Amino acid sequence: MDLFWFNPLIAFLCGIFLSFSFRKANARIQGRRGPLLIVPQNWHDINHSKVLQPLYDILKLFSKKTIIPTTARSLFILSPIFAFLCAVTACLFIPIVGMSYSYPFDLVILFYLLMGVLLFEIIGGIASGSLFAVIGGVREIELLLTNELLFILGTFALAISYNTLSIQEMMGFNILTNPFAAIVVFLAILIKLHMKPFDISEAESEIVSGLTTEYNAKLLGLLDVTRIVMLFVLVALFANLFLWVPATGLGAVLVFVVGIGCTVLMLAIVHSVFSRFRIDQATRWLFRFPLILAIIAILFAVAQRYVL
Repeated sequence: MDLFWFNPLIAFLCGIFLSFSFRKANARIQGRRGPLLIVPQNWHDINHSKVLQPLYDILKLFSKKTIIPTTARSLFILSPIFAFLCAVTACLFIPIVGMSYSYPFDLVILFYLLMGVLLFEIIGGIASGSLFAVIGGVREIELLLTNELLFILGTFALAISYNTLSIQEMMGFNILTNPFAAIVVFLAILIKLHMKPFDISEAESEIVSGLTTEYNAKLLGLLDVTRIVMLFVLVALFANLFLWVPATGLGAVLVFVVGIGCTVLMLAIVHSVFSRFRIDQATRWLFRFPLILAIIAILFAVAQRYVL
């Protein structure tokens, strides 16, 4: 039996834990304390289930009645469904301890699926008719134009080194063999996950929630599920491409868990330490430093393959 069909379920369950771990690391880095310091002693058992808090948030949303704005179009409802389907399909191409749908060009397919998630989120938000969503959509498109170039160049540097477009064949500890590509892909993941300093399209202090301002209840819950799956997909992709050490059995599981754990920790550190860019600052900076690194990563990969 092909076990990769269970990847979407594994992605959701692991995504719940990764989301909790990200929140926990973010709170620790910022020195924020939980409620256990002030709640009564007999309430402390409630704390034991806090790892499932992201799941509770989703279940709460699915239990509420969905309200559709009068200005919304049909794509307002359909877009979260299509975004969710793209994210679930992307899980099939992400190796989870070596389990994935192996295809010679799965990296290219993954590009389209990940881009599809963002495009459907943009379309759905704009279809709501909300001015806040339109502003968030414009910002997201500006980031998309720069970020996709970085993401493609960073991953294609590994494709050049390994002479393949198969993710499984590119897996390795490439953070040492091509650190420039690792930095570029890491920055691209920050942007795709809307983490600081690139959470510009959903800046709460400026445009409420941006693209998701008018979403509520079940539709917002579906978007939250999509983002949890996306968190796992992108974290696992980085761990596989740059932090993987060949192993089998329980060793492979341990390597994978350590890889995604280290990646989430790095994301939490950056998210906690840096403040938000303005959209003009972000695009200007991305076209300078990361783009130069991406070009260096490509040249470095070419040199490794054809010169060294």
